Amino acid sequence: MRSSMNYITRLYKAAALGIVALAGTTVARAEGFDSLAVRYKNENAVVANYTHKIVIAMEDGKLVATSYVDKQKLIISDVAAGIYNVDYLFHSDFNELEDLQATASLPGAKGTYRKVPCYNFADVNPDKDNVFYDDSRYAVVSYSGLVKNAVTETKYTLEHSDLNLLPIFSFEENIPVAKACFEVEAPKYVNLAFVVKGVDTTMIRRTVEEKSNTVIYRFTAVNVPAYKEFSNVPSVWYYFPHVIPYITSYTLPNAKKPVTLIANTDDLYKYMYKHVRNLNMQDDTTLDKIVADVTKGDVTQKQKAEHIYQWVQQNMHYIAFEQGLEGFVPREASVVLKRKYGDCKDMSNILVAMCHKAGLEAYHTWIGTRERAYTYEETPLPIVANHMICAVKIDGNWIFMDGTHPLIPFGHNPDGIQGKEAMIAIGEKDYKIVTIPETPADENTTYDSTAMKLEDTKLTGTVQQSYKGYEAWDLGVHMMYQKDKDREKAIKAITERGSNKYVQTKYDVQAKETGNKDATITSDFTLDDYVQHVGKQCFVNMNLKHTFDDKHINTADRKVASFNDYKQNIREVVVLDIPKGYKVAHVPPAAKANVNGLWGYNIAYKVDNKNRKITLVKEYHVNTLAVTPQQFAENNKMVAELKDQYKESVLLTAIN
Repeated sequence: MRSSMNYITRLYKAAALGIVALAGTTVARAEGFDSLAVRYKNENAVVANYTHKIVIAMEDGKLVATSYVDKQKLIISDVAAGIYNVDYLFHSDFNELEDLQATASLPGAKGTYRKVPCYNFADVNPDKDNVFYDDSRYAVVSYSGLVKNAVTETKYTLEHSDLNLLPIFSFEENIPVAKACFEVEAPKYVNLAFVVKGVDTTMIRRTVEEKSNTVIYRFTAVNVPAYKEFSNVPSVWYYFPHVIPYITSYTLPNAKKPVTLIANTDDLYKYMYKHVRNLNMQDDTTLDKIVADVTKGDVTQKQKAEHIYQWVQQNMHYIAFEQGLEGFVPREASVVLKRKYGDCKDMSNILVAMCHKAGLEAYHTWIGTRERAYTYEETPLPIVANHMICAVKIDGNWIFMDGTHPLIPFGHNPDGIQGKEAMIAIGEKDYKIVTIPETPADENTTYDSTAMKLEDTKLTGTVQQSYKGYEAWDLGVHMMYQKDKDREKAIKAITERGSNKYVQTKYDVQAKETGNKDATITSDFTLDDYVQHVGKQCFVNMNLKHTFDDKHINTADRKVASFNDYKQNIREVVVLDIPKGYKVAHVPPAAKANVNGLWGYNIAYKVDNKNRKITLVKEYHVNTLAVTPQQFAENNKMVAELKDQYKESVLLTAIN
């Protein structure tokens, strides 16, 4: 594999040789840019023309694919010259970047342009400081000296080494696109399929042009607005309009039979299975001994599976290094055992190997996390799955084990794979596609209690939070990386309530390491200047927490669902001691709201004059993983009503 420095040096030399003659060249201003600047006068910049053409052809008796990309960008405003002066070009081992050329056309006198070559290239791996590292990279082209009305043009080619991994084309940019065109040109003996996904795909016009020996599949769009990012969506692929091309089969000239690539899930499984079929063929006595020790005394298959899973969680660490085929092929279980670390595939493989040694029915399983907006049937391609887990069948039921999460208990699944399809590799031609169940709300619960006393305008009290399910497991992982002052600050951020004058005076965190791995936090606090006194009246807003007041969905231009991480139940209890010399004059009325299938709340106050306490109970129930656009209005109405409830206060009156 080439080094980044050598790679950039080679690109620099290629660019210099290819465009050195352009330096100082003056040409007539291209027609169309002036009118384009007028049309987009309210924008800072616009992509004038964006073309991406994949050419599929036969070379040396085999089929090859190459992309040719050309992007022209017009700088419209003065401020844009320093903002939109960079292009990012994605590439990887499977999509090798070649022939990069970059030029800037600067406006000159009498309607002319002066072409200037750009040599400022860099290569960036966005995961270099992460526990996950792969060969996906960005070549960065940085233009300098740009001015208003300048035009940049970045051209390059990509060599696609795997015909099953053709690039996705997206019509979205962070600035408007005047014209975009995605083409795939192939001989007539090549059969292609396309999946068009995203919101507003009606803007994409599809045409097919046949020539004597080739077919050109063309997808075009004009006047594409700048993309708008939406919150609470697993990834942009849920709404970015994009085209996914793939070759289903081809028959080379003079060939006796066609070559099938991927046309359906059977073909996809065949492609994926080759990466796992010959794993762990050699015996490993060290692993044999570990499995024997881990499962010693176990009677049931479930006990064996659970203890193997827990051993992997406790002894293996998630570190991913994936280059080329390493992104598809798990490492041998013996290698993972020696290293004590690995990626999701490595974790899956050692789980499978250990389960097999214990006599369990376990299989490698591909799955796409919620970031992937695809299904196997709709998009039968490797891009559907970006994760691997282990599936074990016990008493006729599937149990999934994800070794990458250090705290998820046996029998539970990470929230990121809920509702997603798992492809279980049972044999050479035998597989199952099983949907991971969604975790019900009653398995993800939070109990938050606040006991407090009034001291003039200050509140003092104790917070106790009990977590079960995803909240507990997320808290446990969070605490693994927090020490001393950082931990104290993290706990304060979790328990804080009332106002920014909340002061945490003492805290304790307890996270169980066995069973369901529940967690609790206890915190003592003071809250200055929170209570209002007006004469003999004292106003106390017991809504120290405004849970879900941020659930309002901005509906402007939004046509994609708003997603929740998981379903959950929350119960919040606030108890206020009635101060000596006061009586309760008013408590707000009870309130509740619910939208079927979404979420709801119940709020109730209770006065106990005998024990001199006021108790506020608030219960929330989240019953869905996604709020659809058709449900936005109901959701927002409920949020507005909830915010009004949070403004309500308890009124105390001095007795004398």
